[in-house]
Amino acid sequence: MSRTQLAGTVRTGLQIRSAVAADCEAISSFVTGLSLRTRFLRFFAPASPPSPSLLRGLCGVTGSDVLLATDGSEVVGHAMAADGTGPDGGRVADIGLVVADSWQNRGVGSAMLQGLADRAAERGVSALVMDVLPENRRMLEMISRHWADASYEFRPDAVTVRVPLPGAPHRGVAA
Repeated sequence: MSRTQLAGTVRTGLQIRSAVAADCEAISSFVTGLSLRTRFLRFFAPASPPSPSLLRGLCGVTGSDVLLATDGSEVVGHAMAADGTGPDGGRVADIGLVVADSWQNRGVGSAMLQGLADRAAERGVSALVMDVLPENRRMLEMISRHWADASYEFRPDAVTVRVPLPGAPHRGVAA
């Protein structure tokens, strides 16, 4: 992705792009700069500073697809997809997304989520899977706005959301 104009943003020039190895320090600073609540909603724990293994994953070193939203040199959003195999044998992408507190509700998360979905479909992924805390209403509402056909599994500690990707091969029954 190149420069992206987002509906509802105050500034233009926000860029959504793939993460590179040189971004690791900026990603660590981004995570550390999130509010405690935002970190908890994304990581289900405070996660500050990120452990070396978490940071490797956030930087894409472990093979995940990582997108960053940047305003100049500042990271203002992070999204990642880790591909795997679903219970039906199809390829799925486990998605995680977080936007800096001051950039929330400005279209950044929606643009990043769509970018991850498009890239996953190009890789042959048939569904996105997201674990979301039940109290993270913003994220659950954003998902429902994007995908009316999402399925939800409610558990006491998390909501697992599964989104079939259009045009991707589907096998068996969605879990």
